[in-house]
Amino acid sequence: MHADLIDPQAMLRLRVLCKLSHARVAQLCGLSESQVRELEDGGYSQFSHRDAKVQAALKVAITLSGSQPNGMPVINVFRSHATTDHMGSVLPAFRIETPAAPKQKFPDSPEFFKLLLIFVVMVFLLVAVAMPLLYTLPSPPPKLV
Repeated sequence: MHADLIDPQAMLRLRVLCKLSHARVAQLCGLSESQVRELEDGGYSQFSHRDAKVQAALKVAITLSGSQPNGMPVINVFRSHATTDHMGSVLPAFRIETPAAPKQKFPDSPEFFKLLLIFVVMVFLLVAVAMPLLYTLPSPPPKLV
């Protein structure tokens, strides 16, 4: 295995999607912050040999994405040599979009409760007071005997 198997863009994406800083990833994986930066930027200065860099990339990928039953990380951080240029495919630029906050099913604002109270009082006044006054049956005229 060679260190150029590591895809720096995939490493960057994984860290950003997990919303972690370089320092936090380094702490979780037992690496130095400069080693984590080198995994994302490329280069060979922070690792003793290329296999150590590959092992570090595997450790970061498994720690952040979990592992499959075969022991490989869920998210691939290695270049694919199946392409014709033997350097892997370039990943497109990405944006992290935060979804809009879902609307509450039942509003619980004070204005809602005020309107609900006014509605209940109006219905009560209509049913209990106005209806009997408006629709009372006229009493029969008194019978004269």
